[in-house]
Amino acid sequence: MLVDVAVGGRPVVIGLSVRRLFCDSPSCGRRRTFAEQVEGLTVRYQRRSPLLQHLVEMAGVLLAGRGGSRLLHNLKAPLSRTGVLFHLMRMQLPSAATPRVVGVDDFAL
Repeated sequence: MLVDVAVGGRPVVIGLSVRRLFCDSPSCGRRRTFAEQVEGLTVRYQRRSPLLQHLVEMAGVLLAGRGGSRLLHNLKAPLSRTGVLFHLMRMQLPSAATPRVVGVDDFAL
């Protein structure tokens, strides 16, 4: 079961069947079974489509807990305030830009 962005005010749930693949090589180690991924629709260990996951992350960045939860409820993608904060904390931080020029402050001396 995969949840996607609402269409026409109605929530969308996708019933998806994927193949489970088996590896019998000793080099596979601990992981022996693998689930097939559908490009652009599924992401490993996710129950939301990438589009809905992006919507949840942006609601978390812009409005955080309760505000993000209310916005997602209005968009027919209900999520608790702690769930919104959880997804906000899971996001990777953007990489910091390396400064090209370093200046010296006269007042620091």
